[in-house]
Amino acid sequence: MEEKIRPLTGVRILGLEQYITGPYCTMLLADAGAEVIKIEPPGTGDPRRSLAPFAVNQKGEKSSGGFMRFNRNKKSLTLDLKQEQGKEIFHALIQKSDVIVENLRPGTLERLGFPYQVLQEINPGIIYATLSGFGRMETLRGPYWDRPGFDIVFQAMGGLMHNVGEKEGPPLFLGVPLADIYTPMVAAYGIVMALRMRDKTGLGQYVDIAMYDCMTALNEGAVLIHSYNGEIPGRDQPRLQAPQCAFKTKDGYVALIVPTEDMWVRFCKALAREDLIKHPLCSSGVLRGKNFDSFLKPILDEWFGQRTNDEAMQHLLKQGVPVGPSQTAKELVECPQLKARKMILDIEDPGGGKRKSWDLRLSFLPPRRPAPKRPLVWASIPKKY
Repeated sequence: MEEKIRPLTGVRILGLEQYITGPYCTMLLADAGAEVIKIEPPGTGDPRRSLAPFAVNQKGEKSSGGFMRFNRNKKSLTLDLKQEQGKEIFHALIQKSDVIVENLRPGTLERLGFPYQVLQEINPGIIYATLSGFGRMETLRGPYWDRPGFDIVFQAMGGLMHNVGEKEGPPLFLGVPLADIYTPMVAAYGIVMALRMRDKTGLGQYVDIAMYDCMTALNEGAVLIHSYNGEIPGRDQPRLQAPQCAFKTKDGYVALIVPTEDMWVRFCKALAREDLIKHPLCSSGVLRGKNFDSFLKPILDEWFGQRTNDEAMQHLLKQGVPVGPSQTAKELVECPQLKARKMILDIEDPGGGKRKSWDLRLSFLPPRRPAPKRPLVWASIPKKY
């Protein structure tokens, strides 16, 4: 049974959104009970509606998994903001809404006649949240503010790709759209803080979230190391602790880290290699990092290579060493821990039947409505809105 009252019940959000960052942000807020009205352009709608992977039902109707993934629990409305009637309807919606979330091309709303100053005049309590590549707020605009960009660009510019890959190889994409996922989480947090502030002041505010900022913030450890010792961490970075990597076993890979000296003792005991505890080449984190490739890694590769994932983990977990398998999507769906946490959801895709999605375990149960199959087309604004 779903909870009828959630943290954001009664909050209305207008989503001028496309692709991932905007839709992901409003989906998190919709899960928390907000009424999210996704505003889509006529014709194509959100471009993600036409992107693979697709599911096809018995009627031949096709639905995009990418769209379903980020738009659950929302309503959808087709609105042409280039036409006067569309602008009138949008104006009326702003008057009765709490938040606008927008990740369109920089300057789009301004060109349509709805800069932030106008939004404030229509509704002084409105919270205007923009998700962009390099930030929008005029007082904080840098030289890149109007550049286009997608996830991989921000992973690279934020320094994350510089840290991933082989020592002599190129920087590598992290394998997930981290900028697209983390940025809207930060934005959702900022929106909730702005709503709380409005409770105190009665006024809305501008929430300006940049993907470049968020990726740089995730790379704070590298900046800290550089500010302390002048070194530039990267794929050839001097390790301050080791081991910290994945090892190949008979049937897969396991990943682990040994961050402290007491854990190093437990790790060596798990391997039945107490002789390594005080060895002059690995008796501290810095020494283990310095001598990892030449001395320590061959020893560990041999130990892990003689065992399965489960066998290696049993030895290590018995000594309290943090370790886990490198898992595929199939293994995630079947994971008993995630099932126990109710992280994997069954969502009914109107075009493709029952599909798997995910949840974040918070203090409330999110509703289970799938993404809207097609937008509503309103010629005029209904009275209830």
